[in-house]
Amino acid sequence: MKIRKLNEEGESRELLLKEYFLNAYLIALLKQVGGETRRRSEEAAAKARPATAQN
Repeated sequence: MKIRKLNEEGESRELLLKEYFLNAYLIALLKQVGGETRRRSEEAAAKARPATAQN
């Protein structure tokens, strides 16, 4: 999407839209990484529980 209208500060709307979509992409990526990290840590904790219970 390309809109080349300048706002009061002189930034183009095209630049603002690129920044918006980049931020949205980064937020989605961080959520995905956080979810994967949580899943792996829960799996590791589940594997560690039986080993400590047997000792």
